[in-house]
Amino acid sequence: MKRERLPWALGWVSLGIGLTELTFPKGLCRVLGASRHNAGLMKVLGLREVVSGLGLLTQRHRRPWVWARVAGDAIDLALLAVTFRLPRANRAWQGAITAAVVGVTLVDLYAATAKRTPPLLRSDAVTPSLGMGAENGGPAESWRGSGLAEDLGTSSRHGDEGEADEVKQRMMKEAERKLGLPKLS
Repeated sequence: MKRERLPWALGWVSLGIGLTELTFPKGLCRVLGASRHNAGLMKVLGLREVVSGLGLLTQRHRRPWVWARVAGDAIDLALLAVTFRLPRANRAWQGAITAAVVGVTLVDLYAATAKRTPPLLRSDAVTPSLGMGAENGGPAESWRGSGLAEDLGTSSRHGDEGEADEVKQRMMKEAERKLGLPKLS
């Protein structure tokens, strides 16, 4: 999964968890063995998840929102630890929920601590901003003959009529250099 997609996916996970906690707070309390009076706390936890999810889905800088998820996971794990002492808890559901929270916590920690360095472009790589990612081996020469080289060339003239091959070759080389395309040797 691409690094930019992971926070986005975690945003949708947060929305799902939060809406579940907001919709079924008493049922979740019953499964965990907690009193129905704790349904308000469950709704607050759900609201926290929804806000984190919306932050991950709508904000440009997502790292603080991922760290908010990590902090929320710590709170969730602490509260789940308390429920293991409750006699009315459904141990199978309690174990499954705890395992899921631990798994999501590990993913959140990975997303929060992953380096955000752009991939290094080799001198012979195709510039990804052209829509031809280097990883898929896109056609490096498809731009030639499209007029793009002439648009990026150093000459202020735009016509092909009367230009010498030498001038066209210079313009092509200049465009290759500006676009970072591999040389045709």
